[in-house]
Amino acid sequence: MNMAELKRFIISIEIKALEKTLVDGEGESQFSELIRDRIANLKREGEWIHRFDDGLPTSRFISSVLVTRSAVTGDVDTIRDIYRRASLTNEADHDLIATHPEWLVWDVAMLPFAHVAVVDGRIVGFASSRQVDDFLELEDLFTDPDWMRQGIASALIADIARRGLRIEVSAKHAKAFYESVGFVVIGIANSPGGPLLRMHLDVTRVRP
Repeated sequence: MNMAELKRFIISIEIKALEKTLVDGEGESQFSELIRDRIANLKREGEWIHRFDDGLPTSRFISSVLVTRSAVTGDVDTIRDIYRRASLTNEADHDLIATHPEWLVWDVAMLPFAHVAVVDGRIVGFASSRQVDDFLELEDLFTDPDWMRQGIASALIADIARRGLRIEVSAKHAKAFYESVGFVVIGIANSPGGPLLRMHLDVTRVRP
């Protein structure tokens, strides 16, 4: 799937999610016209995407310092965009996501637990983790698809590890990555999307 096809797929999923909102009763709310206008705009956008438009390259060389900081309210739209686009980079999940378009909407309730990675003022990835008993549960770890394979996710893991608590995560496709930064498999967890690997990281093993 090239970038243009991916853009069209993202647009179709967002349209389905908005149409579901109308069907579920929100259609008569004060926001109904805004929702319908957004659907119309998305349809026009999809029609204008050129099939040879491959967009931006899949990775870039980081020439500036990467910093991490706590996420703020003004970051929500960017975080949601990264979450949606990064979630669609694995084609094996497309059928499942098409059935559950609501899964592409990041839960803003995670904002107090989120940190973002920033390069030259641009948010290029984010992670969120919450303390559960004596460990941190890694809920989100997503990199802007245009900045993948540039150490963004590793930097976010290192940032979380500074809290000094064991980190646990349920992983589906990223086993190799998590193992590369020191996670080990400790079991299997069930989820609506299928079985997941439970992994944990002893923070003393985090690589510099």
